[in-house]
Amino acid sequence: MGIFDKLKGGKKDKVFEDELMDTQSELIALTLNMVGKAADKIFAYCSIEAKSQMFNVFFELDGKIKTLNEMGIVPSRAMELLRTGTHGLDKIKEVCAKYNYPTPTEIKMIYDVKTKKFNVGYQYKEICSAKTNISAGEVFMNWVTAKKNEST
Repeated sequence: MGIFDKLKGGKKDKVFEDELMDTQSELIALTLNMVGKAADKIFAYCSIEAKSQMFNVFFELDGKIKTLNEMGIVPSRAMELLRTGTHGLDKIKEVCAKYNYPTPTEIKMIYDVKTKKFNVGYQYKEICSAKTNISAGEVFMNWVTAKKNEST
């Protein structure tokens, strides 16, 4: 169940939803600014665990799934995007704390550049830790692989 499923529509909840959506939109805008209109869809992965955070993105272009590297993004600019995106996760934590809502451990965002349709999924259980023996990088690459398999 996502965080929005738990909300029942009070004014506080609406303000929370708006602030959370604004923060997520900033991450998508940051990525869109990097690739311009070169992508048909943007897939953004956010991992916010107790001891680590990670932000990474990949794209769909002409029906093909492509990583930052495959999009021809200069490595220094790609690293800047990933660093800035990872720092943006602190803002998500702040918004959740401000309104006393749990911080998701995982956020998967999909933005369709042409239709401007935005989908987001949340997880709240521990996904990436020494206990699970799974890294955020593995989860991200599994998502990339799954999307590549869907597109073929």
